[in-house]
Amino acid sequence: MSILATAKNKAASANVKDAFKNEAGAIDLASIMVGIIVIGLIGGVIAATVFAVIPWAQDNAAKQQLDSVVAAQSAYVGLSADDGAGNVGQIKFGSAADLTTKNLFDANAAKVSIATNGQGTAAHYGAAIASSSGKVYYVTDKKTQPTGVDTAAAAKTAVVAVTGTGTVWTNTVGAGNTGPIAP
Repeated sequence: MSILATAKNKAASANVKDAFKNEAGAIDLASIMVGIIVIGLIGGVIAATVFAVIPWAQDNAAKQQLDSVVAAQSAYVGLSADDGAGNVGQIKFGSAADLTTKNLFDANAAKVSIATNGQGTAAHYGAAIASSSGKVYYVTDKKTQPTGVDTAAAAKTAVVAVTGTGTVWTNTVGAGNTGPIAP
């Protein structure tokens, strides 16, 4: 009789009581420990993946908000180039309220601080946002790619370095007048 046939006969004739008495059917401590270790490793890999992806997604969302500010400021410059009295060339950048009024930026969706200063060739702007991961990002009219820093104070210093003295800060109005930098 083959090994397979013997195993089938034993399985067919055995009952549950015999399975607990038979040493071949027993589960030993080493098997249990290996199973727990394998489950722990799989859980660790899943947890590491989730906790690496969430901050990355939060940072990208903050950067996209700043990209929206850059696009809105570009459009606002075009709208403000003519003051309506025929004076062309006195461009300026818009505050959070200005951008919202012109429907260029959705202030309800972001907690952005926007800084503006000057008119014409001396016009400058900057914006900062805090990611939910804790990192703060900023852009300026000179540096339109979001740059990450550790604190809102560092972002404020970088923006003021571009916009100069007399910088006026405003926060998005729809987000409860909140942003990483106090106006």
